[in-house]
Amino acid sequence: MSFPRFLCLMMLALSFTTACDPAAREANIDQDKYIDDYIQNKFPDNEIYRDDGICRVVIQAGAAGAPVIERGDSVYLFYAGFVFSSSGPSTQFTLDSARVRVGSGDLIRGLDKGLVGARLGEEALVLFSADDGYGSVSVGLVPENSALLFDVGIADIKKNH
Repeated sequence: MSFPRFLCLMMLALSFTTACDPAAREANIDQDKYIDDYIQNKFPDNEIYRDDGICRVVIQAGAAGAPVIERGDSVYLFYAGFVFSSSGPSTQFTLDSARVRVGSGDLIRGLDKGLVGARLGEEALVLFSADDGYGSVSVGLVPENSALLFDVGIADIKKNH
């Protein structure tokens, strides 16, 4: 087993542990509330997609008729990741571009789920609680139990179905 895959499996196991902890669940409920408050205050007129605790706010729509990301698709994206707190985005912890397969575990769960349904050319913010991020693990500049915000741009979609 490769080290990146091992690391992903460990983070997944830790996130399940966090999900079973009542204090962690309460913290994630609070995170969901301040994510919702932030979106309502900053982006009241934008398209917003919500699915299972993940929010995607469309900043710039993709072209009408452009391909839509589905699980299994290979996607090239640009992204910046930020720690998100009750006062909004703060510490930027990553700025990168990558080709990833959506739904395969190449990304942390919240970003993986948040990309589904985005269109080619779309720029969006994907926000989610620690439950769908790194959970109770501190990773680099991301403290434990942190909600996250990713600013993403979809540059290419290769359908893999």
